[in-house]
Amino acid sequence: MRVFLNVKKHFNYDKLDKLEYKRLVRDIVILNIIIFHLLWMVFNSLFETEIIRNFLYSIAETPTQWYKDYIFDNFYIIEICFMVFYLLEFSLSWLEAYREKEYAKWYFYPFIHFYDLIGSFPGMHFFRLLRVFAMLFRWHSHEIINLEELSIYRTILHVKEIVVEEISDAVVINVLEGVKDELQSGSYANQKFMEDVVKPYQDSLSVWVSRKVMFAMREAYAHRKQELEGYVAELIEEAVNDNSEVNDLKKIPVIGSYASSRLEDAIADIVYKVINDLFVDISSEKNEEVLKDVVYEIIEGILFSETKEGNEKLIQELGSSVIDEVIARVGVKQWQVREEMWEEKKEKELSEKRKLREEIINHAPKQEDSKK
Repeated sequence: MRVFLNVKKHFNYDKLDKLEYKRLVRDIVILNIIIFHLLWMVFNSLFETEIIRNFLYSIAETPTQWYKDYIFDNFYIIEICFMVFYLLEFSLSWLEAYREKEYAKWYFYPFIHFYDLIGSFPGMHFFRLLRVFAMLFRWHSHEIINLEELSIYRTILHVKEIVVEEISDAVVINVLEGVKDELQSGSYANQKFMEDVVKPYQDSLSVWVSRKVMFAMREAYAHRKQELEGYVAELIEEAVNDNSEVNDLKKIPVIGSYASSRLEDAIADIVYKVINDLFVDISSEKNEEVLKDVVYEIIEGILFSETKEGNEKLIQELGSSVIDEVIARVGVKQWQVREEMWEEKKEKELSEKRKLREEIINHAPKQEDSKK
């Protein structure tokens, strides 16, 4: 686990151009001044306590008295000097950013580098330590360093992803629950759902449904053709046997049975041919427009007719089911899924390493025996 970057190993000097090098030197100098200033402030605060002051008097009375008379009692002047220096450095950095056109507008700089501006005033200097993070992220964006090699950076990113995902999931689920409540109340479903959601896509739905129907008819008819033919023959045979005229025809001597049989076959062929042509025509592309119009009228009649009994309940149930499914999907913690996958991968790698180590250990005695 790596916590700190090795400067020699992980610092990409090739990506450090002249401008970035100048910034690097300036940032290092300013950071050292800030750290020195903060340490000085800490020491000055400790000097106010009687214990520290008496201790310093006991080991170096003259320097301590000089520090109290000339520095401690006038430390506010030093603070003002540091404030002027920080504001001057901030102004020069702002001017440089304006010349280099780093931001779209000139006034973006103080908002983006707020920590430098706020940290210029007494009592707020610790804000300037945020420049360390600004430097690191700027170098990371310029590929001078790779923060992803730091375990602490990966941990921060992971925590950030978890927080963002949890907040966004909660917001989305709350919105979906509100939509579901509105659908179940019936106020939206009865009046606007069909017109706002279905009506604009009615043509597309008609084309899609008609093509699905054509494809389903072709597939079903191809697989059930023989069964349909047998079923038609069976129905015609029953109808012929129940027909009194055909039964009278059978009573004609010699040719009666033959004539009735031929009549039955002819009727079966005619009916089957009609059914076959009907399926072929309906499922053919030349009749796609006709089928589309039929589907369009069916949708119009079912969903937009004046008789709408049952539509509201159907829409509410369908909409609620869809929203429940979306909520269930949103409720899945993706960061937990990623962690489980990472744990499985890590366990697999450890298992492979353990297996390889065992093979090496078991192979070593065999080599020694072969040498003997």
